[in-house]
Amino acid sequence: MTPKEMIIRAFEQKPLDYAPATVFGGGLWTIRHHQAEFGEAIADPKAYADLILKTNEELNSPMVYVGSGYNNYLIAALGVPIKERAMGAPDLTEDLIKEHADELDALDPTVIENDPIIQNIWEASRLVAEAIGDEYIVTTTAWGPFTLAGQMFGVESFMKATFKRKKEAHKTLEFATELLKRFYGPIVEDGSISVMSIADPTGSGDLISARHFRNYCLPYLKPFIAWGHEHNCYTWLHICGDTTDKLTDIAETKTDCFSLDYKVNMSVAQEAVGDKVCLAGNIDPVSVLDQGTPESTKTAGQACIDAVSGGKKGFVLTSGCDLPPTVKLENLKAMLYSARSQSNILKARE
Repeated sequence: MTPKEMIIRAFEQKPLDYAPATVFGGGLWTIRHHQAEFGEAIADPKAYADLILKTNEELNSPMVYVGSGYNNYLIAALGVPIKERAMGAPDLTEDLIKEHADELDALDPTVIENDPIIQNIWEASRLVAEAIGDEYIVTTTAWGPFTLAGQMFGVESFMKATFKRKKEAHKTLEFATELLKRFYGPIVEDGSISVMSIADPTGSGDLISARHFRNYCLPYLKPFIAWGHEHNCYTWLHICGDTTDKLTDIAETKTDCFSLDYKVNMSVAQEAVGDKVCLAGNIDPVSVLDQGTPESTKTAGQACIDAVSGGKKGFVLTSGCDLPPTVKLENLKAMLYSARSQSNILKARE
């Protein structure tokens, strides 16, 4: 069974001999690992694709992420200036919406098709898929609708709009959802990627209530994920923070896999929605993967697997958020191989 087939079986909640483990995101980690520059890496899609392929030769992760860390460039493609940082993902330097959501009427989401960075992300996705797409999951990353809308409006202004200017908030969310379809369309429709990797951190339990999630996140995530399914594309959804009070609503999105933040109790999530959606997670990316050792990583991974009764159905072991760029290579390898090693131990005992 190929690594890709294992992940898909997990998404479809079919039995496996052991829980698959994968890297989640890792864009900044990959660039730092190869001592590359963030802006320069994406300037040449072939060189960027080669960087990703070289990284996976070392890791053998069943999921390979293209565009991780470049999420803000989707808004930059609409004309918003962007500032790169020495360490970290680039920041938007101003809001797309200055005062009112009606400003979106003057914008055409199809303009992103002419943006060189977006074109390079598409091309790199195709190159990686051509090289390893038969055996590995190739996925491309983007913000989810709620987070993307917040980035366009300014997070604080958007949060206020969800209370005081609700029509403008929904209009921004509709535009954000359409923008995501324009971004994913070319590489979903030509089959280059088999999974859309969506991060919606502003939908976190640390920021909004379950009621707000149902009113502003669910109505846009659900049809967007359905759109992906119509194009034979799976969805990996990650929402940062404690989402315990939103688990049932998240399962209602029909995402194929929900990636849990390390703040969520895996046993509680498994009990609540484990029969409805594949769960992924949730090793602490900082205290364990970044600051720990291979042994502590294996221990934390095994705790996640134990929390889902062995993880042989509907579970993927991974980090409980994107990887810090300073994570040690040996800790990543410990996470990726711990489940396989445990399977070999169990077989030896039989």
